[in-house]
Formats: sequence, structure tokens, C-alpha cells
Amino acid sequence: MVASLRSTWALFLGVALIMLASGLQSALLGVRASLEDFPTALTGLIMSAYFAGFLFGSLAASRLVEQVGHVRVFAALASLASVAVLIHAVVVEPWTWVAMRFMTGFASAGLYVVAESWLNDR
Repeated sequence: MVASLRSTWALFLGVALIMLASGLQSALLGVRASLEDFPTALTGLIMSAYFAGFLFGSLAASRLVEQVGHVRVFAALASLASVAVLIHAVVVEPWTWVAMRFMTGFASAGLYVVAESWLNDR
């Protein structure tokens, strides 16, 4: 048990930090969208784009893992999620936020699938 935990602690820590960041981003974007005077319906679209991306990410991640491996997919999706979060701060435009929120959902779902399949592979 200890040997298994010792070899996977970094993965657990990474997933925990990703979950924490995703929750904080969701809270922040709702508040920021209202501060930027985005229409309520458009704010709802921005927030729901995450779940559309989550659906597609969960479907695509397993194929990506089969093609290039766990480490590369995890690194690529973590980078994609990071870039999407940074673009929210730079570009304050609702349709860009919809696309970035979709990318964040895609990357988050992919990261969860990769982490789970990585653990199952061990």
C-alpha cells in the first residue's frame, strides 16, 4: 500500500490542484462576467460551455492516451487548461470566454480520464 502511494502521490496532488483551480475559476468567472456587464443569458452560455467541453474531453481522452501515452496527454491537457485560464484574463470578450471555457472543460475531463487510466494501468 505504501509503495503504491509513494509512486502515485504526485498524480493525486496534481488532480487535487486541478480540481481546486477549476472550482475557483468557476466562481471567479461568474462574478467577473457580471462585473463586465455581460448579459445574463450569455453568462449562462459561458458557464455551460465548460460542461459541453467536459463531454467531448471525456470521449476524446482515451483515444489520445492510446496514441501517445499518459504523460504526454496529461502534460498537453494541463498546458491547454493553463492557457485557457490565462486568456480569460487577457481577452475580456464573451465569445472568447465561451471558447476558452469549452477548452477548460475539455482539458479537465481529459485530465481526469488520464489520471484514472494511469492509476488503473499501475
